[in-house]
Amino acid sequence: MGRIYWSVLLPAQPVVGALCFWLTFFAACQSAEQLPVSVVIAKEDAVTRTIPVVGSLVAREEVQVYPLIEGPAIEQVLVEVGQTIQKGEPLARFDTTQARMLLEKNSVSMSRARAAVAVEESKLEVADVKLKEALKVVERNRALQPKGAVSTQVLEEYENAYARAVAERALAQQSLVLAGADAALIGRERKEIELTIERSTVRAPESGLVLRRAARVGAMTADTSGPLFVIARDASIEFVAQVTETSFVQLREGMRADISVAGHDGTISGVLRLNAAELDPMTRSGEVRIALDDAEGLKPGMFARGIVQASTRRNIVLPGSAVRTASGASSVFIVENEAVVLRGVTLGARQDGVVEIVDGIRDGDMVVLKSGGLLKVDEKVKPVVATSGDLLANRLASSLMLRSMEIAR
Repeated sequence: MGRIYWSVLLPAQPVVGALCFWLTFFAACQSAEQLPVSVVIAKEDAVTRTIPVVGSLVAREEVQVYPLIEGPAIEQVLVEVGQTIQKGEPLARFDTTQARMLLEKNSVSMSRARAAVAVEESKLEVADVKLKEALKVVERNRALQPKGAVSTQVLEEYENAYARAVAERALAQQSLVLAGADAALIGRERKEIELTIERSTVRAPESGLVLRRAARVGAMTADTSGPLFVIARDASIEFVAQVTETSFVQLREGMRADISVAGHDGTISGVLRLNAAELDPMTRSGEVRIALDDAEGLKPGMFARGIVQASTRRNIVLPGSAVRTASGASSVFIVENEAVVLRGVTLGARQDGVVEIVDGIRDGDMVVLKSGGLLKVDEKVKPVVATSGDLLANRLASSLMLRSMEIAR
């Protein structure tokens, strides 16, 4: 029995070994047929539509300082460009020699006018005394005349004397009024001279930063057609840009923006505060102004560029390499049950190497990272989820490709 047992088993060993070998080879072939493919998991994310703007930094409001008097030369300049000043602070002074001489002359005239007023007041007092005396004499003689103690001729003489006293008193009153008017006129002239002296010191109408200075020592005020100083009110700096008509109509006040300034690390947040009321008919562009949250260390005139966040929505976002476009239709490769499926998609915004998928993709779908021409529909593949490094490299490559296409255009 033992011989029969071994004679049956020994011939069977090569058959079993060969069967195992072929099964292993078949499994390896099947595995080799499943091409490894990098995929990304579709996820819904916030999509912000942005509008690029290029411009420069300017003062939010410029205050021009002009001289309030003409004629005298500038005697002293008290501030320099780049200096921060306060409201009412002196900026420059003019020569006041002539004005002070006029003020001294006015002082003499004022003394004479006051003396003239005093003289006329004395004359009026004398006229009042004479008038009172003449009135008493007339009243006494009028009382005696009916008794025959005073003749009619004498009474008339007293009445005439009273009339002259009334006229002299009126004349004295008019002379006093005239002297007072002369004194008032000299007083007004004095105020004008004092105002000229006061205005000879140019003062800052508002607090802020001195941007430009045209004032020069020795220059006559009549020689400067422009402002002596230009001040950035409250030292407030903002971003201004000219945008094309297409972008202009999409911008609204209150939109947030990120501004990059040459030589300044990082970006500066801001808000669009002013949109021009009309477009330039020649350039078909309009001006927008963006108020900066932090303008410390910034100077007007610096070049800057920024991005305005026009709108935000949520949709699927994929790397640009995952989308293929042919004959105006866009599609992506989806891996389902380890097989490639072609699915049509509707695209939205495209920026910085990524593209928005409006319709055609669900959250969680495995999308082939690179939609090259090597893949075929229903082909068996082995999905490999791409790492963040792969996605970053792919995004940079796509971004560079998009920029090169824009430059070529």
